Order: sequence, then structure tokens, then C-alpha cells
Amino acid sequence: MPQIADVEGLEDALDVLRQNVARADAMVCATEHQLERFTWGVEDESDDSTDDDPGRRLEQLAHLLGAAKEAVRAALHAGSNVAAKLAERRKCP
Repeated sequence: MPQIADVEGLEDALDVLRQNVARADAMVCATEHQLERFTWGVEDESDDSTDDDPGRRLEQLAHLLGAAKEAVRAALHAGSNVAAKLAERRKCP
């Protein structure tokens, strides 16, 4: 069983991790908001669009940004769960 000081150090490290992930989440959300507001000047895509088409690139960028947001939020949730389990373990005799 780890020493109390080790657990406290781990809790501090997890708190820093949660703060960093939360900051990354905020940056991803702000980027997403700015992309939604940005005027791309992209006309409706035609059936013959290619990967070089600006509309297609914007769609791919939006997809990647959404995936990044989901990954950051999942990591934040996982870090919170670990911190809660450590707190429970610390309370048990």
C-alpha cells in the first residue's frame, strides 16, 4: 500500500492533469467557436468535389476538431474518476 505522502503527491499530479486538460478543452471549444464564425467564402460543394476543395477541407477540419474535443473531455472525465477513487481509498481505514 502506498504511503500517504505518495497518494497526496499523486492527487496533486492528477489535479494538475485535470487543469491542463480543462485548459485544452477550453482552447478546443474556443477554436471551434471561431471556426463557426469565420467566413470561408466557400460555395456549395458540387458532386465533383475533391480533397483539395476548400469546403471538403473545412468539413475534415471540423470533424478532427470535434474528435479532439471528445478526446479531451474523455481524458478529463477519466482523471476526475481516478482522483475520486484515490479520495475514497484515502478515507478507508
